[in-house]
Amino acid sequence: MTKPRFFRLPASGDRLLPLRWSGATPLAFLGLLFATLAWAGEPAAVVDAPPRATQKPYSPADGQVVEVSPPPFLWVPAKPGSTYVLQLSRSQSFDAADTQTFDGLQRSVFVPAQPLPAGAWYWRYGVATEQGPVYGRPRPFEVPEDARPFPFPDWDEAVRRVPLQRPRLFFPGQRLEQIRGWAAGELKPAIDSLVASCTREIGQELVAEPGYRPKGADYGPWAVNVMRTTRPPMDVMERCALAYLITGNEPLGQEAKRRLQHFFAWDPEGPTSFFAYDEPPMWMMMRGTRAYDWTYDLFTPAEREAIEAAMRVRAAQFLKHLQRLPFESNPYDSHAGRLPGFLGECALSFIHEWPEARQWLEYATLLYYTSYPAWGGDDGGWQEGPGYWSAYMQFALHYVLALREATGVDLAQKPFFRNTPYYGLYTATPYHQHSPFGDGQTGSPRGTGHVMYVFSTLTQNPYARWHAEASGVRIGADVLSLAAYDPALQARSPLELPAARSFPAVGLASFHTALGDQDNDISFLMRSSPYGGVSHGHADQNAYVIEAFGRGLAIATGYYPWYGSPHHDQWTRATRAVNSILVNGQGQVQRRWEASGRLTGFESTHGYDYAEGEAAPAYTGRLERFRRHVVHVRPGIFVMFDDLRAPTPDRFQWLLHAYRQIQVDPAKRVLRVENKPAAMNVHLLLPDDIEFSQTDQYDPEPESIARQWENTWHLTAGTTSPAESKQFLAVMLVHRQGEESSLPKVELVPGSGAVGVRLTAHDGAADIVAFRTDPQASAVVCGGIESAGRVFAQGKDKDGRVIRSLTHAGP
Repeated sequence: MTKPRFFRLPASGDRLLPLRWSGATPLAFLGLLFATLAWAGEPAAVVDAPPRATQKPYSPADGQVVEVSPPPFLWVPAKPGSTYVLQLSRSQSFDAADTQTFDGLQRSVFVPAQPLPAGAWYWRYGVATEQGPVYGRPRPFEVPEDARPFPFPDWDEAVRRVPLQRPRLFFPGQRLEQIRGWAAGELKPAIDSLVASCTREIGQELVAEPGYRPKGADYGPWAVNVMRTTRPPMDVMERCALAYLITGNEPLGQEAKRRLQHFFAWDPEGPTSFFAYDEPPMWMMMRGTRAYDWTYDLFTPAEREAIEAAMRVRAAQFLKHLQRLPFESNPYDSHAGRLPGFLGECALSFIHEWPEARQWLEYATLLYYTSYPAWGGDDGGWQEGPGYWSAYMQFALHYVLALREATGVDLAQKPFFRNTPYYGLYTATPYHQHSPFGDGQTGSPRGTGHVMYVFSTLTQNPYARWHAEASGVRIGADVLSLAAYDPALQARSPLELPAARSFPAVGLASFHTALGDQDNDISFLMRSSPYGGVSHGHADQNAYVIEAFGRGLAIATGYYPWYGSPHHDQWTRATRAVNSILVNGQGQVQRRWEASGRLTGFESTHGYDYAEGEAAPAYTGRLERFRRHVVHVRPGIFVMFDDLRAPTPDRFQWLLHAYRQIQVDPAKRVLRVENKPAAMNVHLLLPDDIEFSQTDQYDPEPESIARQWENTWHLTAGTTSPAESKQFLAVMLVHRQGEESSLPKVELVPGSGAVGVRLTAHDGAADIVAFRTDPQASAVVCGGIESAGRVFAQGKDKDGRVIRSLTHAGP
């Protein structure tokens, strides 16, 4: 019997058609095929197309064990206007008895309204054609027994729960009375402070409507000025309305009304149209929708009509932008990440008055269930750094809270929202000195404590509550903390948590020695992101930072005067600003999707932590390999091995940045970083040909609009002769100043097919940490240890007993 062959339709991705020919030629078959397509009268439907860099991937991924049931289903959209079918089945062949079918779908995302039973499942989607659906391939996934129920809401029931009377946002019904009770009791100092601050703003002159945005170099400073002059008075508008709602203080309500009438008199189709300059209308709607809901009783019908007409136009602009992208498959527009929440809050506020509000509410919530967020995955990590994470979580959490209070729909069950507090805990620990990696990294992590408080309430996470309390968050003077107020939840120290955690979706690995204990905690954070340096991320793949006892030792440098300013563009988001590698003085390519990295390994065992990243693609041809291996020998010793390979002989530069001048001993090849009370000795053991240079200058300097800034120190350890491959081996001994006598002896240990270090303590205890250099050998030897692994380590006590070990095989 002739073995079937397969022909791959150019327009049908993974779909394989069996065919046989015996005597007939392939050309004859192709003629038949094209005739068939012509008879069909329309182009073949495209299914299973690979996602572009700016498209969400298929979800659930093949073999994924999902956290919620049902999971959201996402696929790559076909041509505009396509209609889809989704099928779920226990059977890979999608037998009718085992299959659920959802047809007539207008978007490339879907969430069923009923949970799926635990077990193995398959899903596929189809594109509707005149001849019936053209289906893609089966995609397996698993629903575990402990999956949280997370079905799409019954909107008839959800809308019925929204009260007819106002307020509808955050404090509906009995919740308002509860908040007022707290405001007269335990939260009285915060509410009194809110009232006092708002009273000082009564009658203040309000900023005029800005003009159209300029072009060219004038745009950046102009945009900063517009934000700095329009945001604060809009913030006051919301605060005055909140104070009025809670206390009944009518002068504050009238002040909120005055501001609402002022800002919503701006032409929604003019300079502050979303499509002219998006910042003022987004801020206006964010603050104004809430303020109007809380002061509704102060407006006459005619005044309401005027305000609502402007709001309706602006909300429709948000919707138009989301659908143009479309956000469900292409959410990688940073500012657009705010819009689903703003649109959803507006829909909640007018759900009983505007017919279109129901559609807006369903669409905004669908985006949160499926495509949100653009810059993170289910593990909770965030691409753009803690500063932007905190800001965008505040935008999102307002809608999450408002929706839950008004309808009972709980978006906090989404895996991302459940897990992202751990991103804050591990990468933006309150006592850290800065907040890498991403724009705004010079800010204190304490600024994230506000959203951590809200997360602690929404997810009942006591470790997030610890973060909020350690950050000194003040509760009750703003809508978010007031709406999330929960005095019953007690904080717990994160010392109870694992000391290491990874966020592979954004390429982050974090090690701590005593998470939550500033006096004893030493932390290491490495980034190698699949997103690369797009949006508010930087060209910092395989970069790392080290902090100890609340002070930065190896740091990320540069300021954020405005997006794309000369300093921001040429320094802050460039590779030379971080602890990574240059090739002939050139860093990674900025703002390009394919210039990316990835976390290729992560392990945490008794005594050791390990992380590995690959960043060669970030150099777009200058490197064929940049594999960075880091072994954490607990507590506080980091052994780093960089394996570099270039297509042509090149010189390589190994970078180290610090707040204070780095002491250099060229003869011993030892660097010393101090930042009281912390210090770090760096032994740069490889390569042999190395020269050091150091400066405390930025090039170019931060623009004056950045306000106060200070120089940091930038050390380069560069190779002196060109080579196609090079290996750097460094040992970083982090310690408290004055405890240098306790540091171990560091020795380079050559091996057979491997190289490593020996760390010998004063009592004779020792660790060997080794890295394979021969990729072909079945086993390699270093320091008397034979291993088949790519990275291996072994620790012995003073009596020679093995007390810890690590073997990483690698991909």
